Amino acid sequence: MRSLAMATIVVLICLSCAIAALSDIRGKEAAPPLPLATVRVDDSTIALSTSAATVGELLDHLEIALSDLDRTDPSPDTPIIDGIEVTVTRVTRCEKVEEETIPSKMVVLADPDRPAGFTKILRHGQEGRVKRVWRIWEKDSVETSRGILSEESLQESSDTVVLRGTHGSSNRGGDWRRPLVMEATAYDPGPKSCGKWASGYTATGAKAEKGIVAVDDRVIPMGTRMYIPGYGFGLAADRGGAIKGMRIDLCYPTYAEAIQFGRREVKVYLLD
Repeated sequence: MRSLAMATIVVLICLSCAIAALSDIRGKEAAPPLPLATVRVDDSTIALSTSAATVGELLDHLEIALSDLDRTDPSPDTPIIDGIEVTVTRVTRCEKVEEETIPSKMVVLADPDRPAGFTKILRHGQEGRVKRVWRIWEKDSVETSRGILSEESLQESSDTVVLRGTHGSSNRGGDWRRPLVMEATAYDPGPKSCGKWASGYTATGAKAEKGIVAVDDRVIPMGTRMYIPGYGFGLAADRGGAIKGMRIDLCYPTYAEAIQFGRREVKVYLLD
């Protein structure tokens, strides 16, 4: 009887072990495989099985840190599914100071009173320089956009101005400035021309001196640069009660020079 009981116990133990082993096998068969994920970051590709629930958790498990500007595709809160592909884009923003050369341009004035082939350089231009502060955006170290934060002129550029004769020429084309024909008078900054309240300054606040021209700003806007043969370069920076329509008033240093100029018809080349 004792032998039978022992045999029965052994059989029960074996049966229990077999049942446990079978249950373990069935449990392993029932557990689903972990999803596969691919992560592309910093010129590297990582393929792995993961238990992470979201893209953000997956990146945390891989110890991939994100800055405030970095982006992921799909977003960090996206659930992980089998075969998911995640791309991390490194985004940077910086400021850069650059100096740039502003080339001198050539302005050609057409003079119909001079024969074709006549050329005279009225002013040699010079290059300018400007300093700009740029905000630059990069994605994965490749510049994608930039914008100007500030700009400072270090040296103004000036145009080379050339006078060319067109009389007798059949070629009327080209990007040449043609003159306005206007009636011109002259004045000086003193009280003889501007009255007893003359201050020596113009209506725009500019100092009245050679090169300052009074205009009707409905015809020539204030600030316009110009060239007048026989007078030189001028700037529209003054007004006058009698200066209406196609009239201009040229400033001279003295009253005698203004009187000597008198009143005459002139050609006015607008440079702006």
